[in-house]
Amino acid sequence: MKIIDERICCIDTKIFIGRNIIGYLREIVKNGKVLIVRQKSINIDQIVEVLGGNIHELVLEGGEQDKDLDIVTNIIDYLYKEDFQRNDYVIAVGGGTLTDVVGFATSIYMRGMRLINIPTTLLGMVDAAIGGKNAVNFRKIKNVIGTFYQPHVVIADIGFLDTLPENEYLNGLAEVIKYGVILDKSLFSYLENNVDGVINRRDDVVEYIVYKAILNKLNVVKEDPYELKGIRIVLNFGHTVGHAIEAASGFIVPHGKAVAVGMVIETILGTELGITNSSCVKLVEDMLRKYALPTSIKDLSIIIDINEVIKSIARDKKRRGNSISMPILVDIGTWVKHEVTIDRIERGIAKWIG
Repeated sequence: MKIIDERICCIDTKIFIGRNIIGYLREIVKNGKVLIVRQKSINIDQIVEVLGGNIHELVLEGGEQDKDLDIVTNIIDYLYKEDFQRNDYVIAVGGGTLTDVVGFATSIYMRGMRLINIPTTLLGMVDAAIGGKNAVNFRKIKNVIGTFYQPHVVIADIGFLDTLPENEYLNGLAEVIKYGVILDKSLFSYLENNVDGVINRRDDVVEYIVYKAILNKLNVVKEDPYELKGIRIVLNFGHTVGHAIEAASGFIVPHGKAVAVGMVIETILGTELGITNSSCVKLVEDMLRKYALPTSIKDLSIIIDINEVIKSIARDKKRRGNSISMPILVDIGTWVKHEVTIDRIERGIAKWIG
């Protein structure tokens, strides 16, 4: 087991990574009421057994449909009716979409309660459940309403991954690969050389890649927690195009697969801007293929309206005037921030997707 302690935005965040570590909740939840918001498909008997009495429970379907203001209102309404206070606990148990919406609700009720994330997917463990970004979608735009609010505790129990469907596991691997490509050459090499261990979910391998991914993200977040310095933008590699693909598909295309395609397209963009080493396109594509992830729109086996992709990019949160701040790959493990005009991205999209 590995433990990470970080102080981010005036909140001490403790992250546990390993197998059979739910029991650590006993050390964390000492006094106060507990609301567990869980995904419908997740069994929480072990969590309930560890915590004992005074537990409240809400159940969400899980999936992108939960990232909705109506769901946020339902959670807040429950907290209010049951007289929850700021020093009580909200525990989110589920995938990344669930921790997003629960984190958002928790951050705005009484200006913030004690939040514990127990991600049950690889994507949740390495991305959504850490770093403090919480959001819901609005009018087909992904994550347009949200807050920055750090969880007090994250328990990444890799035992949850034993029963995670292959598609969902690969979805999370796309984000792990992202960290390797844009931030961590050693992680990239590890992923190249340990394909069998990763695919077969060997405990030591999975624990290592989850740990490395989380460390990479936290190292960025603690330097730029509110995305004001232009550092945290690196975590959006593959996401400018990826989010647009998700939105254009009506959120049918899973986040990880959309980001995988986004990474390839944004790497090609970098080469055409004269910033990215031209060898990187093949390196990124080869890595994604090793893990059965898509490298083009065609691989998604769904018709995507290019005009909808372009519209979504034009509404990107990172847009300033006629350009978008994007992290552009220089070489594996290194990057620069670059202002790319909307027109340049749109021309590229029409060329690479059309």
